[in-house]
Amino acid sequence: MKSFLKNTVLLAALFAAGFMAQAQIVTPDLSPFATLSQKIGFSEVHVEYSRPSVRGRIVFGELVPYDKVWRLGANASTKLYIKEGITIQDSYKLTPGIYALYAIPGKEEWTMIISRDPWLWGAFDYTDKYDVVRFKVKPQPLKEPVETFTIQFANVCPNCAELQFFWDYTKVGFRITTSVDEKVVAEIKKFTNNPEAKIAGEYYIAAKYYLDTNRELAQALTWIEKALEYSPEAYWMMHTKAEIQAKMGDFKGAIETATLSKDYAKAKNDQDYVRMNEMEIERWKELRKNKSE
Repeated sequence: MKSFLKNTVLLAALFAAGFMAQAQIVTPDLSPFATLSQKIGFSEVHVEYSRPSVRGRIVFGELVPYDKVWRLGANASTKLYIKEGITIQDSYKLTPGIYALYAIPGKEEWTMIISRDPWLWGAFDYTDKYDVVRFKVKPQPLKEPVETFTIQFANVCPNCAELQFFWDYTKVGFRITTSVDEKVVAEIKKFTNNPEAKIAGEYYIAAKYYLDTNRELAQALTWIEKALEYSPEAYWMMHTKAEIQAKMGDFKGAIETATLSKDYAKAKNDQDYVRMNEMEIERWKELRKNKSE
């Protein structure tokens, strides 16, 4: 009898659990998750956040208290992903990584916070010891209310954009810039100083392939010498030339070329190529000696 009652109770419990599992009601999130991305110069900037709505409430000063840290959204902390370094407000540099965005709203000004602790739920465990950047911005009043909290990129230029935050009758934002100009100027200088560098690379690849596949070594030697005309200090190309010469049996020429490659590599502090050349020089000296005997 006891066993029967025990089994009956167990079956009833399992039935109830199954019913509750089937009866779960899923409703839309009141603060839905959102993402946005913007390419700024050569860098991609990505934002993840949740979007609360006003729903008839007084937002700033009540729902979002003044002078307290706010997550700039709802649910988990708002996250900023950057793949390359950027500058905030033309003053604060951020290295690549994932950051959390917070704010301390005020009546006259806001404090924007960028934290290196992005994995919090809201601002409940926020601490300023992880702050990377803090700066002030002035809130701007809106003529028409924005019902749902919105983040957007605006005023985009070749190396800049503004990250803007809208909610209710308030807008704030800050400027993001990247070092596009420095990179472009560096590439221009690199090209104008040696516009044939790409051609040198093509000749080098062709010569290396013929060397590695042991075919038409005379042609490979012609191509590597052509590459070195365009890039005369390319010690890795010199090393390949030495390998071609050695495979053709010209150990004297190979040793001279490898010695030159070693000297250039040493000047650039490339110890790998210094060691490779030294090892090959010793090996080729021995082969040359054996060949002459």
